[in-house]
This record gives sequence, C-alpha cells and structure tokens, in this order.
Amino acid sequence: MRRTLLTISFLVSLFAGAAFGDFIQSPIPPGTQQNFLRDTDGDGHMDQLEIRFLGNLTKEYVSAMLDSLTFEWVDSSGAFNHYGVPAEKFQLNASNKRSLVIDLKGVQKGFRLLTALSAVEYSSSVYGTALLYQKDGSVYPIVLKDAMAPAILGAHLKNMRGKSKDSLTVLFSERVQVALGCASILEYKSAKDGKVRKLKSEDLRWNPWMNSAVLVLDKKSNPETLSYRDSLRLVNGCVEDTSGNVSSQVAKFFPMTGYSPFDVFVPSMVVDGAADKEGLPIFQLNFAPLPLASKQDTAWGIYMDVLGDEFENALREALAFDEKKPVELSKLKIHFDIRIYTNLGSYVVGTRADIKGDDARFAGKPTQLSLRWNYMDNRGRRVATGVYLANVTAMVEYDGKAVYRNGSESVRTYVFGVTRR
Repeated sequence: MRRTLLTISFLVSLFAGAAFGDFIQSPIPPGTQQNFLRDTDGDGHMDQLEIRFLGNLTKEYVSAMLDSLTFEWVDSSGAFNHYGVPAEKFQLNASNKRSLVIDLKGVQKGFRLLTALSAVEYSSSVYGTALLYQKDGSVYPIVLKDAMAPAILGAHLKNMRGKSKDSLTVLFSERVQVALGCASILEYKSAKDGKVRKLKSEDLRWNPWMNSAVLVLDKKSNPETLSYRDSLRLVNGCVEDTSGNVSSQVAKFFPMTGYSPFDVFVPSMVVDGAADKEGLPIFQLNFAPLPLASKQDTAWGIYMDVLGDEFENALREALAFDEKKPVELSKLKIHFDIRIYTNLGSYVVGTRADIKGDDARFAGKPTQLSLRWNYMDNRGRRVATGVYLANVTAMVEYDGKAVYRNGSESVRTYVFGVTRR
C-alpha cells in the first residue's frame, strides 16, 4: 500500500512539475520533402518560406521550442547574403496544421528577380537551404524546393507603325514552356483605356534555352496596336517552368521598354586599306542618301539611319506626339562622340560631332549618317593591326530632350579589330 502511495505521489509531482512540460513539448522535426520557396504576389521575387513538420503545430509549441531560422539568398547585385528570422515572426499556416510560413515581403525588393534554383551558378550548398534552430540548441538543415512561377524579366517592343510587322521580344526569369491548350501566353494592359487583352502572335520564335521568345504580332488578331507604354503579364496557367510551376492570376504586369528604330551600327572588324585613306582627315562625317545604292560601308565608325518615316515614327512614339503633330527638324539634334583606346587602355584618338536635323546636307531626306574613323591616331599616324576599344555615345535629342541613347548607359564600349592591308 505504501509503495502504491509513493507511485501516485511521484506521478502527481511529475504531472505538476517542469518534467511533464518537457514531456509534452517533445521536438517535432521538420520534414524533408515539403519545404518551399514561394512568390505569393507574382512579381518574380521570392517573398515567403513554407516549412512543413512531422506533426501538428501550435502557437505554444512555436513559442516554447523554436528559436530562429537562417538562410542564404541572392541580392539584387547577384551576391549571396545571409538572412535570419526570429521565431516571433513565424506564422502558423491556416490551411495546414503541420506547416508554418515566414513572410519576407519586407525584404523582397532587395532580392534578385529569381524564380528558379538552377538559374544561378553557385559553389556552396547553402543556396536553396535553410537552418532551423531550436531553443534546446539543436539545428535542423532544411532543403527548400522551388515553388515560384516564372516571371517576365524584360520586354522590348519594336513597333513599325504599319511599315512592317511589329515584334515583341520577351525575356523570362527561367526556362519555360507553353502549357497545353493555350493559344496565348501573354496579355497586355492598355495605357490608353486600361483594358486587358490577350496578345496573339503570327509566329512565336524561341531561343535555344527557352528563356526568351520573339513574337511576330498579327495585326488581324490584335486590332488594337500594342504600345511600349502598355504593360505585359503571363496568362494564368499558360506558362510552365521545369519544376512544374505555372503562371498564376497573381502575376504582375511588367512595363515594356520603348521600341527604337534609331539603330546604331558599329563594325566589329575592319580592314585598313592605306591607298583608300590618303589625304583624308582622321575622322569624316558622311551623309549617304537612303536607300543605299551599294553595300553597307565597312569602314569603322558610327552608322545611323536618320530622317524618313520610320525615324519620325520613333520620335512620335518616344515623345507621345499626336499623329497630326509635325516633327520640326530645327528642334532635332544628333550627337556622336567617339574615344578610341588600345586594348591596353592607351588613348589613341577621339572626336565629337553635333548635327542639327535641318542641316542642309540632309536635304530633308532619309540619310545614313556616319562618323567614320580613318585609322589614324591624334597625330595623323596610321595605327597598327590589333584590337581596339571605343567609348561611343550616340544620342538623339528633340527640343532639348534626349529620346535615344545607344545602350543602357550614356556611354557604351565597343571592342573591334583593325587589320592593315
């Protein structure tokens, strides 16, 4: 009888003391298969982690047992950064008692636009993994799976204003494929009336890596002309990545870049024919009427087609001009600037040209404008065969406003070779 009373007394003290608290709070380890990286707002930036456990979770368990979680992710500059989240920010998943979610929307704008773990080369196994720390000091490594739908990374429209077929180049955040049964993979929101319309193409041309496509637009299927001021998004359920993630209705509209036929051509290899250059200046500004009677000039320099219908259409598009508003050539300026260096960085020669749109040499007609280099240094001596670098600025200005620059920066560097005959 006494032994029975002692046993009951021990059990009462066990149930009333801390030992029982430890007993009912035994660790629930995370699972190994159902942990996900998510993009819940469809902007292409990872903004949520979901961690699943092998048992049901409660707020009391999270508070008493879990300490924090750390992970590595790629920032907007491409560098790997270390992030930590305290347990106070863990949220129970309302749709699954065995999982918790970690909201990262507060830092997602600092993340790279990245929707596939395979999209970045990495040497460390921590990319795509996390560490879960418990208050007892134990640590669980967690492998995270890609649950992020593909997104648009870039979109560039070449709108020919009826002169030829329009084309749209779209860059995706990862390798994709078109889902079965989808006639359109893109839809656009018109800047003019705010309506959302499906975008149909006459031809869809994919690059070999399936992460970029050129759509040749069908005017009959798209009666409303697409403008670079419109925005694009992926059609719900119609674009799928290699992990089976499909574009959803939360996909964001992505702004397009403006089409520009102010194409600048700079040769990558030229031949110096000495006899052809005798008596010529170091640089030469040429005005060749379009269309060219002969083949494209292969002398090194900047070449740009100026004036004419396509050129004026580009100005109208960039300046949002009404179709009836005339383009005043007196307000147009073309700026060329060239600085040439050897491949070791030594300065060779440079020049600048500023040309007004009403220059008499244009004669008001379509012209191939070029600023050619005649292969001499700043002392008039012929340069040697070799590789050269050129910092080139080509800019179109209208009424004091820059409407075009070559490349994404004000100065673009070109690499080219010169062979002396």
